[in-house]
This record gives sequence, C-alpha cells and structure tokens, in this order.
Amino acid sequence: MEFTPVKTRRLYEDIVEQIKQFINEGKLKPGDQLPAERELAERLQVSRVSVREAIKTLEMLGFVDIRPGDGTFIRDTNTDDIIRPLAMFLAVERHSLLDMFELRRIFETAAAGLAAERADAGEVAHIGLLLEKMKQGINLQDSEMGEEFDLAFHYAVMEATHNSLLTRLFRTVSEEFAKANSTARRQLFLGSADNLGKIIDQHERIYAGILKGDARAASEAMLEHLTFAERELRKRVK
Repeated sequence: MEFTPVKTRRLYEDIVEQIKQFINEGKLKPGDQLPAERELAERLQVSRVSVREAIKTLEMLGFVDIRPGDGTFIRDTNTDDIIRPLAMFLAVERHSLLDMFELRRIFETAAAGLAAERADAGEVAHIGLLLEKMKQGINLQDSEMGEEFDLAFHYAVMEATHNSLLTRLFRTVSEEFAKANSTARRQLFLGSADNLGKIIDQHERIYAGILKGDARAASEAMLEHLTFAERELRKRVK
C-alpha cells in the first residue's frame, strides 16, 4: 500500500479520497489500524493538522473509528446507513447538556451490566489496565492523560458488551459529548483531592462488578459515577 504525496489546495480532502480508495480496493479492511498521525503526515508529506482534519472527516462519514489510547481503525460499514446520519445530525445540531447526559446514562448504565455478563478474560484485563492508566494520570495531576484513559475505559466497557451496533451508536454519541464538553471534562481531572478520589473509587467499583460478573453491581456503580460526573460537569460548563 503506497500513499501518494499530497499537493492539492484542500489537502485533507485528498487524504480522505486516498484512504477511501484504499478501502474500496480492499487494501484497508475493517479492523485495520491506520498509521499514527505523525507517520501519516510524513508519508503524505503534509502537516499533522491536515491529517487530523482528514481523520475527523472520515470519522464523521463513518469510515473510521477513533479509539482513545488505541488508535484509528477502519470501520465495518455494514451499519453505515444507520450510523452516518446520526453522526451528521449530532455534528450539526445543538443539544442541551440534559439530553446528552440522559443519553450517556441510558447507554453506559446498560453497557456496564452487559459487560459484566459477557466480557472475556482479555477484555476484563484490558479494562483493568486502562483503569490503572487513568489512575496514574490523576495521581500525576496530568489532566490530559486522565481524560484520555477515562474515555478509553468507557469505550472498553462498551466493547465488552459484544454488541457491535450498540458499541458504534455509543461511540458516536460519546464522541460528540466529549467534543462539546472537552474543557470541562479536563477540568474535572484537576479538581479537589476528594472529588478525584471519588472518581477513582467509582471506576474501581465499575471494574470490580465486571470482574466478578455482577451485572447489577456494575450497572449501579456506572449510574452513580455518571450522576456524579454530570453534577460536577454542570458546575464547569457555561
């Protein structure tokens, strides 16, 4: 697979077309991981800003998944007819925080219970690893690291449901939520020691429920965490 240096005015569009062509030709298949942003920029001979814009466009169009902490992956397009209109709708419409929080509670509380019932040993271990990375970011007072691995933790819980449509719907909703509230979320990881301790404890209890296969405990812990996060985020969003 050979990328062609980009020399057009709208660089990100040319990048999008090249990657779409690789997908159509079968050179990139569902589940394949794209090179890292820096490597793509070097191979395409463009700035990382152009690559970033192209990846965001491909995500909105439903061609790739951006998984915090893992990378960018080619999507299975079997359900694009459902996902793509939702992604476009969320990208252009303004929603109240109440609506977005309610969506998160519906998706994630149910997902935690399903993950407790369905997660295999590897997925449980991965969720635990992401939890440790998130705790490390909090302990180092690194808000970006804390936010990154918090998102990755929630994605991993959703993926452990083994419901691909639910996972993709969740990712679309969650990513738009994160974009709308990124600054406030990052501030959450710079909060008081008491609040940071609560965040760690809540995630540990979600993980413990999944580890034990206790769907009720995992769901209740997730609901408690989301209720707490909503209350704290509302203080920080104008």
